[in-house]
Amino acid sequence: MKKFLTLSVMAIFATAAFAGDGENELKNFRFGLKVTPSVNWYKPEGKIMSGNGVGVKFGGGLVMEFRLAKVASLQTGLQIDMEGGKIKYANGGYNAPGANTISYYYTISDDVIDKFQSTDSSGSYSSSYYKAHTHYQLNERQISVTYITIPLNLKLKTKEIGMMTYFGQLGINNSFRWKAKANDNLTVLQPSPGAGATDSKSKVDITKDVSLYKASLTFGGGVEMNFSGSTSLLIGASYNLGFTNALKNESDYLEKRTNDSYGAGNVTRVTQTLKSNAVVLTIGVLF
Repeated sequence: MKKFLTLSVMAIFATAAFAGDGENELKNFRFGLKVTPSVNWYKPEGKIMSGNGVGVKFGGGLVMEFRLAKVASLQTGLQIDMEGGKIKYANGGYNAPGANTISYYYTISDDVIDKFQSTDSSGSYSSSYYKAHTHYQLNERQISVTYITIPLNLKLKTKEIGMMTYFGQLGINNSFRWKAKANDNLTVLQPSPGAGATDSKSKVDITKDVSLYKASLTFGGGVEMNFSGSTSLLIGASYNLGFTNALKNESDYLEKRTNDSYGAGNVTRVTQTLKSNAVVLTIGVLF
C-alpha cells in the first residue's frame, strides 16, 4: 500500500510537470486523477458498541468537473475508497445477572464466521453444531471496508492569484460497498474445555453485514497550482461526516445474549448503528 501511494503521487507530479504548454484558460469540462489518504473512525450509537480508535486508509480515482460559472463548478467522478475504524463491544459476563454478551459462531472446518441461527426450544444449539463450531465472545473489532464512491460536490473558487487558485467545496459522497473484512479480538465461550481462553481472527469476511449504500456529507477546501494551460496540481483537505448507517440494522452474524436477574439469557440478533467519519487529504492533477 505504501509503495502504491508513493508511485501514485509520483505519477501525478510527473504528469503535471510534463503537461503541454499554453496560456491558462477556462474550460467547460476538466478531468484528472487523485489519490486520497485518510484517517477514519466510527461513531457508534447505543450502548452495545463504542469507538476504539482510528484507521489510516487510502483511496483514489477519477475527477470530473463541469463549469457552471467562472468561479463555480459541479465536481463528480469515480473513486475507490478504503474506510474503517476500531470498535469495542460491551460484554458483562455470559451468565452474569442483567448482563449483555455479544458473540458469534465460527465454523471450524471452513474457517468462516457462521450466520445467526435460531436455537431450539431449550434455547440451545444441538450437540453436533457445537462440535463443528467455536462460540466466541466478540470483544474488539477492527473493520476495513472497500467502497466504490461517486461524489457530487459544488466547488467554488477564487480568481487566479499568480499561479494559485483557492477553492472550497461542499457535497455528498455516495458510496457502494464492495467488500469488507474484520480483525477480531475474542474470548472462547464454547467448547467448554477451552472456555475463557483469548483468541483472534484476521480478515473475517463481514461483507454481508455492511450496508450496500452509505452516504456522507463532505466539506473542505484547498488550492490549485497552475502549470500551463488548464493543467493544475490539486491539493486539498476535507471532512467526511457519515449520516447513514454503515452496517445493516440487524447483524447477519452477531448475536446478543441478554440475561435476566437470575442469569438466564434471551438470545437475539444484534441491532447495530455505526456512522463513519474521516479526514481526507487529496493530491491530484486536473487538465
